[in-house]
Amino acid sequence: MENNRRRQSLTWLIGIAIFMVVLLYSRTIIQGISGIVELFRPFLLGIIIAFILSQPYEQFRRLYIKKCRRKAKTAHVLAILSAYLLIIAVFAAVVGVVIPQLISSIQLFAQNVEYYLRNLQLQLDTLTQQLHLTEIDLSSVMNLVQAGLGQFDNAVVPKILSVTGTMLSSLATLAIAIAFSVYLLAGKKRILSQFDRILQAYLSADIYEHMRYVLKVIVESFRNYVIGQSIEAVILGGLCFIGMFLLRLDYAGMVSMVVAITALIPILGAYIGGAVAVVLLLMVSPMKAVIFLLFFVILQQVENNVIYPRVVGGRIGLPGIWVLLAITVGGKIGGIVGMLFGVPTTTILYTLLRNSVRTREKRKRI
Repeated sequence: MENNRRRQSLTWLIGIAIFMVVLLYSRTIIQGISGIVELFRPFLLGIIIAFILSQPYEQFRRLYIKKCRRKAKTAHVLAILSAYLLIIAVFAAVVGVVIPQLISSIQLFAQNVEYYLRNLQLQLDTLTQQLHLTEIDLSSVMNLVQAGLGQFDNAVVPKILSVTGTMLSSLATLAIAIAFSVYLLAGKKRILSQFDRILQAYLSADIYEHMRYVLKVIVESFRNYVIGQSIEAVILGGLCFIGMFLLRLDYAGMVSMVVAITALIPILGAYIGGAVAVVLLLMVSPMKAVIFLLFFVILQQVENNVIYPRVVGGRIGLPGIWVLLAITVGGKIGGIVGMLFGVPTTTILYTLLRNSVRTREKRKRI
């Protein structure tokens, strides 16, 4: 008994020491990881695609077996095809509906940006005169915008060539990733079985069971986070578009897209998207910016009190204070990527610690 306690204490000390080293040298570690990610990017992207599609694959497989009465092998093939057809349909909808609306909004904004700045200047002049404040001059901002638009026109061909080269490279990477993800989904059981055999062969029984438990927590935490956060972002973006459309506010498509994308960052993301929208609408009309701000405050209350707790909070099981801490620390360490991965990583640590505490409490009661 005494030896077990010493061993557990030593394990905790080693774990704390490793955690401190990771925090102190986090930037160096992230740079090294970034190099490895860049080297194996197509295969890591394939793993991510297979991980995301594994849930719809399972749903389709059960549907074909139970409802359509298909054999296991047939259901397996049909489920893979259905999962990829689903993602292609979503991608086609985004490309065919959302992106044209987004491009149209950006073009309209670029055409009218000088008018918006002049309108904003008039509003500021009126406000400063009424409040007897020092005048705010936006002429430098106007000159900067005009210079930027001129440089964009002169450099449009090089930019198109650069974007085309990047797109071709990205398409090649995506093709390799999709092929690898198909292989992973098709051989999912066999690959997991081989990995399980390796763990059993090289680890003791206790360590093997503990490793399986940790891996299970990691997979479930990331799966619940991806599903919950994606659903929440789609719901928030959809509600934002419907509200802006009914209120007849400008750039509903572009603003809703920005809000939905930034909402992938828990808690803080939607506020970032809302701030961008307020700035855009402020140049169009201060009154419309105020209307949107009031609408967005109400939408955030609904999102924080109804949507997020039910859609995301129930899935990840992480209290709000720890979500905020994970975002703050993750943002300091890795920027936007750190914010995205901070929450599921903290969820994993929180779940492991919570279950460990409960197990120890039960042992002490016994």
